[in-house]
Amino acid sequence: MRNMMTLEEVSSAVNGKVVNRSVNGYTPIHITGVSKDTRTIEEGNIYVAIDGERFKGHDFTSQAIESGASCVLVNDADKIPAGAVGIVVEDTVKALGDLARAYRFKLGAKVICVTGSVGKTSTREMIACALSSSFKVFSTKRNENNEIGLPMTILTAPEDTEVLVLELGMRLRGEISYLTNVACPDIAVITNIGYSHIERLGSQKEILLAKSEITEGLTEGGILAVNADDELLFNYSRDNVPIGNGLAGIRVTTDTVCPTGDVMNCPLMVTGYDVDFEDGCRFKVNISSCDKDMDVRLGLNGIHNVRNALFALLCAHLTGADMTKASDALSSYEQMNGRGKVSDNNGIRIINDAYNASPESMKAAFFNLDIMGRGRRKVAVLGGMLELGDYAPMLHEQVGKDCGAYDIDKIFVTGDNKDDFLKGLLAARPDADCVLCEDTADIKEKIGSFASEGDCILFKASNAFGFEKLAKEMAEETGA
Repeated sequence: MRNMMTLEEVSSAVNGKVVNRSVNGYTPIHITGVSKDTRTIEEGNIYVAIDGERFKGHDFTSQAIESGASCVLVNDADKIPAGAVGIVVEDTVKALGDLARAYRFKLGAKVICVTGSVGKTSTREMIACALSSSFKVFSTKRNENNEIGLPMTILTAPEDTEVLVLELGMRLRGEISYLTNVACPDIAVITNIGYSHIERLGSQKEILLAKSEITEGLTEGGILAVNADDELLFNYSRDNVPIGNGLAGIRVTTDTVCPTGDVMNCPLMVTGYDVDFEDGCRFKVNISSCDKDMDVRLGLNGIHNVRNALFALLCAHLTGADMTKASDALSSYEQMNGRGKVSDNNGIRIINDAYNASPESMKAAFFNLDIMGRGRRKVAVLGGMLELGDYAPMLHEQVGKDCGAYDIDKIFVTGDNKDDFLKGLLAARPDADCVLCEDTADIKEKIGSFASEGDCILFKASNAFGFEKLAKEMAEETGA
């Protein structure tokens, strides 16, 4: 059984007051883990009572003790059950973060944090994949990337964890600041600055500032790693990297020769070059501080996946991982469902990239369809991009233009801005074959009767459209 912390260590970490309502007086308590859900409590866990919109965690403290919790963390001493021990704080969510921060340093693992407008989950997964070949890695599961999910990820990391890979999400300014000061990364990765959350933040500059808050928690000597192909992000990061921290960049060129003489005034640059998308993706990697370049192969397509892999290799280099093992691990990495995963059966190829959508990820998806659909009839099934506010008409029109740059045989599109998409599409490609659909049900009916053997079908939309389920259903129907 894990001996994670003592009661006193927890109380000190959260600046709380211990209240002992046990009839047996004081007995030493060793915390074996942390739980916020009475259904998953294990013997010796501390139960953290968190009140949400649907459930009030403070109503379940007695159940927590009955289920084996050694103590409870609450904001009201009256919620500590008779005969139990508790720690009282003002805010249990903040206390959860304080506890996670304390455990992060007790654990002693290297911490890598990832944020960005697009690609942070795939980048996180590829970093974890590459580093797992050399270290014991623990990483964010699903989308546990907020003020509750991130601390819980840290607190559930096994004692022998050597590297923690954490995803940081946000919707407003200040949220990344809070998370990075909990995680205190040794390496902070920003994948790019796009238009996600622009409805709330108002401009790309505000999104940039929000994402750049990740540097506030960097440890002394920590490294900020950014996408050097994103001019807005790279220029800002180069000018504003905190004193005591370093800067590293990744970039991709389709040139067959690496521009080794030009590292863009960046102390450490990782360049992917000589990119070939025949049968997956092959490219060469140059690390500016190393003498020998690497040959890398991915079972994925798209420039965006090359960048994700470069971040993974950069992190491998910075942590001292075996680079050959890291490269080999990436060669067998498989994309997650809903994030560009490809399935084939009965002659139909389905690209399920429908977990979410933004202008940047839409453009990348069209490129991927063009590559994966070679020799097939290429079909794009598209929904809208949400949370774009007043920018929605302009950005959907631009996505239409991006789509028109590729020879896609048939396009089905729905959403409130489908007319804006069509306007951009026809401006770029007047002969494009596009069907406007009323809703997801209409899309399902039309694509169901249209699809046939030999097709390559891309499903791409914001999550609310339900296209991920639609893609899975179609894959099951075709046996893919």
